[in-house]
Amino acid sequence: MVLLTAALLLSAAFAPTVAMATTVSMGTSHGCSAADTHKITCWGSLAAPDFGPYSIKDVKVGRDFSCALLTNASVKCWGSNDLQQLGGPPVPETVARYYNADAIAVGATHACFRFVTRISCWGDGSQGQLGRHVQTQIGTETAVDGLSDVRHVAAGHGSTCVARLDGKVVCVGAGSGLAGAADDPRQPRTVPGISDALEVSLFDGHACVLRWGGRVSCWGNNRYGELGVPAGTGPLSTPVEVTGLAAAAKAVAVGNGYTCALLVNGTVSCWGNNANGQLGTGLAGGTAGQVTGITDATAISAGRTAACAVLEGGYVQCWGEGAGWNSAPCRMTTSFYPGVPATYNPPPDLAICLPQGSAAPMAVQGLGPVHDAALVLDWAEKTMPLTFAPQAAKVPAHIDGPYYLREYPGGHKLAVNGHGTPHLMYLGPESGGRLLDLGPLSQWVFQASRDAGIASGMQLQAGPYVDLMPGSGPCWEMIVPHAIRGGAQGLPDGLVTTAVRIESGGQSMEFPIRERHRFTVLTTATNWLSQQSLQPGQPVPPGMKEEPIYYGAAEGCPTIGTSGEVDVIVFYTLGQKKGLLRAKAKVGSAA
Repeated sequence: MVLLTAALLLSAAFAPTVAMATTVSMGTSHGCSAADTHKITCWGSLAAPDFGPYSIKDVKVGRDFSCALLTNASVKCWGSNDLQQLGGPPVPETVARYYNADAIAVGATHACFRFVTRISCWGDGSQGQLGRHVQTQIGTETAVDGLSDVRHVAAGHGSTCVARLDGKVVCVGAGSGLAGAADDPRQPRTVPGISDALEVSLFDGHACVLRWGGRVSCWGNNRYGELGVPAGTGPLSTPVEVTGLAAAAKAVAVGNGYTCALLVNGTVSCWGNNANGQLGTGLAGGTAGQVTGITDATAISAGRTAACAVLEGGYVQCWGEGAGWNSAPCRMTTSFYPGVPATYNPPPDLAICLPQGSAAPMAVQGLGPVHDAALVLDWAEKTMPLTFAPQAAKVPAHIDGPYYLREYPGGHKLAVNGHGTPHLMYLGPESGGRLLDLGPLSQWVFQASRDAGIASGMQLQAGPYVDLMPGSGPCWEMIVPHAIRGGAQGLPDGLVTTAVRIESGGQSMEFPIRERHRFTVLTTATNWLSQQSLQPGQPVPPGMKEEPIYYGAAEGCPTIGTSGEVDVIVFYTLGQKKGLLRAKAKVGSAA
């Protein structure tokens, strides 16, 4: 078996950062991802602009333009404007178009945003995708009649669909694939047979909906079997349920003639057109089914000829033609995917290589696990220095190959695979010279981050509650205010919180940070969350003191039980280091 034979050099153009990708979006010839640092990375034909001081919550990609949802609830688009899909004449990159948005959707040539439970759209309306009031194109936000009480919005080529709060799906546009849409495309139409929709996904020619219980149903064209039934059956204007998934789905993504589902076990299954390797099964020996080597995906997106997944830990992996859109040779011929025996000692197999891509998952440059590999290897050296003697060079080297590797005296080696779900691996005398898979890298990052948090001396306090205010959004949101006080060395400069995790009953959910502040406030030994300030001329009350506190708040729709006591975990970065803090808290409510 060919194992861990050379150190891999990290390209200076893609120096490691501590950012974690939270979203990904693929289009026709480019892709983008937003990170927990509120910055975006784009690759392919359309680069990301300079957003200056603005922070980005999400990004969506169209045919030749993109739109970003900023944390101040505004929307900014860039790229081609031939059909006013940027929302009117181009404006400076730091100027946003629309405000009060809480979600966005981008189709081939138009875009939409949701505000609470209503949507407005702009751009190309020639196929009825903007509703009855727009005949050609428009550069100002326009409400789409009939698309109300919106839980989720999606846009495709010539179509706009929403999943409503009542579980129904309503669409406009000739591209919706519904009966009568071609004759009267501006008339809203309810998708028949669906009353339990959570999300809907579109691209060009077919659509799919994620339903309660993890079911997936699709309608539209079926030339390649993209509906989950035998190819050539269709087109169908009534949804058919996809059967044979290995587990319940928690997300669905529609591409050009193919479909992918993210399953609750973290794997991804794709079916339909595989002409460009977009099903991601190039090393698994099949033409449809589970994507090779992905076991911990948290988000997915499908484009024209490539699909992508965000993995736990914030890494982005793509597969298909144009997966990374760079001119480098195919990087997958010697890749190692844990759990995929066919890759343990693969001979060069150019059949999986595609122009600017791969038929198996490939790490997007700059969004791979190199930083976390270094974090864990540094932690191993600190924790077990007799086995893994600390090295002067702390960042694994990288060339476009299969491993991040460090070699130690006595024949000990630690490595992390570069593509697919990253695992920590050991080779040496402790394993009898055999490769030992130590499990997903993410669990070791968590351990290293926990130890860093404990060593910092910082303390966390949190006050999570459920917002029961009616009509405030598509769910009763959980709000997680939290406060961090410094240790013996005080509150460090450069501290940035990145995400909040709630754990309860063996289940967990993560929420993005919506705000961050650093204040000097009055605190006690047991309370530093209340943000009580000292008034001018007022003496410090007995039992209290003034100290700097780092405050933040996270929010999102809860996916697990939200009553009683929970564990609150706040992830943070400090320079190029990661850490986490943990505290117990009782969930309250506010109306």
